Amino acid sequence: MENQNSNNPLGDLFSSIKCYIDLRIDEIKLALAENLAKIFSRIIFFFLLFILVGIVLGICAAALASWLTELVGNHTAGLLITAGVFIIIILVLFLFKDRFMINSPLRMFLRMFFDDGKNGKGK
Repeated sequence: MENQNSNNPLGDLFSSIKCYIDLRIDEIKLALAENLAKIFSRIIFFFLLFILVGIVLGICAAALASWLTELVGNHTAGLLITAGVFIIIILVLFLFKDRFMINSPLRMFLRMFFDDGKNGKGK
């Protein structure tokens, strides 16, 4: 009876399949953990970048308003011209929002989840 159990090809096959499935599940978990770590690190990076860009834009806006106040001679006019410049920038960003806000992050996430370390060219 012992020889039949140790030479059971069907039992070996099921054992191998179970081992293979466990390994595939572990691989999926590791890939998911890696991708989540990449996503969270990029979110943190862009959050910090957003804060720093906001600070720089605030300083630049104050400098531009001050400079325009000197040129125009009216503090209110300098501030309104500065606001107009930012409104134009906002409108340009709004017009090209699909290119900057949707397509770029979408490509980044698709590359992250579907590029398995291969060359990535030709597809």
